[in-house]
Amino acid sequence: MTTSDESKSEKRDFEYAGKKLSIRAANSSVRLETGDNDGRVRVQRTLKGKAGDSDNSEWSLEGSTLTLRTDCHGISLSCEAAYTVTVPKGAAVDVSSTAGPVSATGLAQPLDLHVKDASAEVEKISGKLGLTVSGGNVSATGITSQEFSATTTNGRVQATFAAPPRKVTASAGNGNVNVTLPKGGETYRVTAKATNGRSHSSVPNTKGSDRSVELKSQNGSVRVDRAE
Repeated sequence: MTTSDESKSEKRDFEYAGKKLSIRAANSSVRLETGDNDGRVRVQRTLKGKAGDSDNSEWSLEGSTLTLRTDCHGISLSCEAAYTVTVPKGAAVDVSSTAGPVSATGLAQPLDLHVKDASAEVEKISGKLGLTVSGGNVSATGITSQEFSATTTNGRVQATFAAPPRKVTASAGNGNVNVTLPKGGETYRVTAKATNGRSHSSVPNTKGSDRSVELKSQNGSVRVDRAE
C-alpha cells in the first residue's frame, strides 16, 4: 500500500493494428503524443498516493479501446494519475475523458476529444480536429487543421491558427470565444454572434468565399482577428 506522498512511474506497450483508436479515461490526466508506424501504442503513467494501490488504477487495450482508469476507494488525501499515450501515426484518435484534463501535441491524424469536468489543450495539430468540453476551457494553438470545431458549455474557447483553415466552428454556453487566423490574403465567410455579450471581427465577411468561420456565445464575448 502506498502512502499519500509516494509516486511510481511505469511504461507499457500495447500491440495495435487498427485504423481508429478509442481512449476511455476517468479521473486521470491524459497527454497524447505522435508515435511511429510500428503497430504499438505506448503508455507511460505516473501514479501518486492511493492511485498506486492494487486495483485502484487500470490500463488495458481490448480491441480498439484503450482504458485508462483511476478510482480510489475510501478516504484518500492523494490519488492522482497521469498518462502519456504515444499513438501510432495514421490512426484516428477518439478520446472520452471524465474528471481529467486532456492535452495533445503534434498529431497529424483526425482527433476528437470529449472531455467532461476538465479542460482540453491542443498544440500543433494538423488533422481534422474536434473538441467537445463540458465544464472546462478549450485551448488550441499553432493549429494547421483544415477543419476545426470546438464547443464548451462552461468555459472559454481560444484558438490560434498557423495555417489558413477551411472551416472553423466554435461555440460557448458561458464563456468567451476568441479565434486568431494567420496572416495572409485569404478571405472568409465570417459569422460572429454573442447573445449576451459583445461580438467583434476585424476579418471582413466575404460572401462566396470557400473558407468559413462561425463563432457564437450565449453568455460571453466573441472575437475573430488575424495575427499581427
